[in-house]
Amino acid sequence: MLSVFISGFESQTGKTVVTAGLAATMQSLSYSTNVYKPVCQDCENTNGLEFIKNVDSNISTETSYVLKSPLSPFVGAYEEGLNIDVNTIFSTYQACSQIGDCNLVEGANCISTPVAKNMTEIDIVKMLKLPLVMVVNPKKTSIDKVISGLRYIQSERVEFLGVIVNCFDENSENLEEKYFAQILEEFTNVKILGKLPDYGCISHLAPETLIADVLNNIDIEKVFGLKIAKLNA
Repeated sequence: MLSVFISGFESQTGKTVVTAGLAATMQSLSYSTNVYKPVCQDCENTNGLEFIKNVDSNISTETSYVLKSPLSPFVGAYEEGLNIDVNTIFSTYQACSQIGDCNLVEGANCISTPVAKNMTEIDIVKMLKLPLVMVVNPKKTSIDKVISGLRYIQSERVEFLGVIVNCFDENSENLEEKYFAQILEEFTNVKILGKLPDYGCISHLAPETLIADVLNNIDIEKVFGLKIAKLNA
């Protein structure tokens, strides 16, 4: 089974775009694909699962909790009088994982965000026993914060596959952005699994453009940890 957990170091880094791109690409390769987002946030303004369905309506999507607040799931749930039960997340993921060849789980705000009592997102990764891919956005997160975050992940002993750099501009006049991926590799020895450009308003993003960019710029075999026969056919 091809399964992975997608997370980031803060909100609005483009996790949903990356998740949608990976899911739609796998679906295009004839792998039935499911995306599970345990907690959907800020649902009065955005709906990440709706965007994924718009990219490819054949992708199966599921969530366990829908919150109006963009805050951490634990805080948002507390404010709305909800109780996030990690057992529900576990059982829902188990059910989702039975219906597709490929399963992606997209996290909430960031890898260290509180999700439930005494549980942060990285604890959810451990509970589900999934390999982890981090999405970083050099326009949103400084290189020093990413390096510190990667060291935190490495100390948690999860199966960490590497980083996808989103909104990457190799011609940026900002030198930190321009050399972002190179610096990460040199200072942390993490794998750079790929890079995606800044699409601006994603509501106008053509599915075929996103899929082509994923195929050309992301090593999806490393993302899913094995050779994908349909990619090499």
